[in-house]
Amino acid sequence: MSNALSKLFAGLALAITCLSANAYVVGGAASSLIPSSGNWAWNGSYMTGFRGALENAAYFGPAGIVNRTITTTNLTAVNSSTLAGVDMFVGTWVADSEGAGFSAAIMNYFLGGGDLFLLQDDSGHDVLGSTLGMSTTGSTGSVSNGGAPLFNGPFGNATNVQQFYAVGQLDESAILAHNGHVGGRNVENQVTSAFWHAGEYAPGSGSLFIIADIDMIATTSLCGQPLCGASYAPLNNNGIYALNTFSFLQQNGGNPIPEPASILLVGSALAILAARRRKG
Repeated sequence: MSNALSKLFAGLALAITCLSANAYVVGGAASSLIPSSGNWAWNGSYMTGFRGALENAAYFGPAGIVNRTITTTNLTAVNSSTLAGVDMFVGTWVADSEGAGFSAAIMNYFLGGGDLFLLQDDSGHDVLGSTLGMSTTGSTGSVSNGGAPLFNGPFGNATNVQQFYAVGQLDESAILAHNGHVGGRNVENQVTSAFWHAGEYAPGSGSLFIIADIDMIATTSLCGQPLCGASYAPLNNNGIYALNTFSFLQQNGGNPIPEPASILLVGSALAILAARRRKG
């Protein structure tokens, strides 16, 4: 094999190694920045289960259900500098008054290719979605269902995903007007979530998910039951739904990782090229 081809294959091997090790960084506002969020802040106890699941190598990692390593980080400030270090921003239960100061930075981040995972809840905690034209109003709170990619995905099929406490719905006409997709509906046909592939909301934008109740993904015990919301070990329906949704966003976002089949295709093409050069 020629020296040039040797270098080419060495470069391919290095590229594949880097792609496999390329961690997808997920950040959210810490409680010091959004104090009224309490335990629903990104570093609050109600989000610990979700964050732990994202960093669980059996779920997300080279040998996991989804072949991508995830790391999470707390942002004590949300601006262009801090957002430059994350692939996805998670907007938790952010009060309108506390999120107003960084909503413009989030908009610029998203329109520039950053992915957004917005966990809205009610009209007092939807400032980030409202900036995108997606406000939240009250719902009946009945269970939600849907199909792929959120309810049916790599982590299984989720049915009857529950809402808790303050519950909300999204405006379907606003979703469709911004090229979005309805993710789930409750028993009364109210829309409880919506999603966008990268570039659908606007040219160059990242992927986007908006849910109308953070407690469909958070883990609490305030509802009078042993567990309210998502269980991540073992996975219940809410947990399956949350991880399917996250998996979809990171794969269809502004910084997607190539599927193993795509990497194999590149390798096969180079092997064919090498064979032809040897024959020549």
